[in-house]
Amino acid sequence: MKYLPLIWAGLWRKRLRTVFTFLSIVAAFVLFGVLQGVDAGLAHVRDLQRLDRLFAGSRFGTPLPISIGTQIEAVPGVTLVAPAHGMGGYWRDQKNGLGIASIDKRWFAAIPEINVTKDQLKELSQTRTGAFVSVACAEKYGWKIGDRISVTTNLPQRDGSKIWTYDVLAVFSQEGRDADRYIVSNYSYLDEARAEDKGSVNYFVVRINDPAQSAEVSRAIDKLFMTSGTPTRTFSEKTSGQSGQNSSFSTAFFIKTVVSAAFFTLLFLTANTMMQAFRERIPEFAVLKTVGFSDLTVFTIVLAESTLLTVVGAALGLTIAAFLMPLAKDTIGIAHIRPIVFYYGGVCALLVAFVSGMVPGWRAKRLNIVDALAGR
Repeated sequence: MKYLPLIWAGLWRKRLRTVFTFLSIVAAFVLFGVLQGVDAGLAHVRDLQRLDRLFAGSRFGTPLPISIGTQIEAVPGVTLVAPAHGMGGYWRDQKNGLGIASIDKRWFAAIPEINVTKDQLKELSQTRTGAFVSVACAEKYGWKIGDRISVTTNLPQRDGSKIWTYDVLAVFSQEGRDADRYIVSNYSYLDEARAEDKGSVNYFVVRINDPAQSAEVSRAIDKLFMTSGTPTRTFSEKTSGQSGQNSSFSTAFFIKTVVSAAFFTLLFLTANTMMQAFRERIPEFAVLKTVGFSDLTVFTIVLAESTLLTVVGAALGLTIAAFLMPLAKDTIGIAHIRPIVFYYGGVCALLVAFVSGMVPGWRAKRLNIVDALAGR
């Protein structure tokens, strides 16, 4: 600590250069924090996706008779089949989009991550127009228990209206999907009120007893309806999530590429700053050695300057990134940076500091006093 004033004075010898370098480090670690936060969040969502939960939907988009659920239940390995009808809609304005899942009580057994109580489930079954709304909907639209909401959809009712009315009975959370805006309502309400396609759904949630058999069970279900008028396409939740992320590009590859490019540029910038500072201070280092500073001490001072500049900039950048993440929750669905990102950020900061400070530090260590004072 006794050398801290000396290190601080060395950093601020060229104030403007130090400020710009510091801001560049901060910007690089803000980018690192946000992108790594997104990647870690997506990885966490992928970890939550299950192989023992399948989705059986229509291969060609036609409605599926709800009665085929009993046939799916008979497939070896299947433990539970929950019919569901999903549709999109909006509340008041088309910008306020949300999804609607019309289900029965089996759906909650198929997706136990949804946090609702037995009393709430009982109330839903007893309230024809009852609905549970996600945390994201409640926060976005200000809904609360007891509200009556009207959602406009593309599905007409028997009277021709496309506006469906629901009574909010509960606000639920679901790990990994708290940013999703959707509501859960009674299938019976939908089926009684709609004008067409009664007795049908557009997908089934299927639970199986062995995740390792997900592909085999999926094929068995699809084979069962291959020659029927309603062929199915079945896949696991995990497979669906992975194919969705890989359909356009690899998110992880994109993030790693951007972060690598940012740090490669940062490394050159920081190393250039430290080398310039070394060249300008050659006589000063010679004087330090003259008054008794050892070669190792001079080396340590240069390396400490690089470390202080980089680590403080990284800490500020990651802190800013942590504050920015909640602002982007509606866009990326992730509200915080996981602690592992700060660990990786610290390791990267130390690595950049070491590499950028090593060469000027080594040259300062090997500096000859006579040559340095003579300007050679």
